[in-house]
Amino acid sequence: MDKLFSAAAAKLAEHPRLGKPGQVPDTRELIPHESYRLVYEIDNDTVWVLALVHTARLWPRLSE
Repeated sequence: MDKLFSAAAAKLAEHPRLGKPGQVPDTRELIPHESYRLVYEIDNDTVWVLALVHTARLWPRLSE
């Protein structure tokens, strides 16, 4: 799994718009595995990975 996630992150370095627009404003999401969502944002030429979330988890979290 670690290699899978690393490969997905490496793809983002070359193709930052590979994922779809995210559920959180100004983020994008890539699904490297059917059970995981990689949440990231693009800042100029930098891709920031914000979270790796299991699809069974509530994302984004609801405000309390």
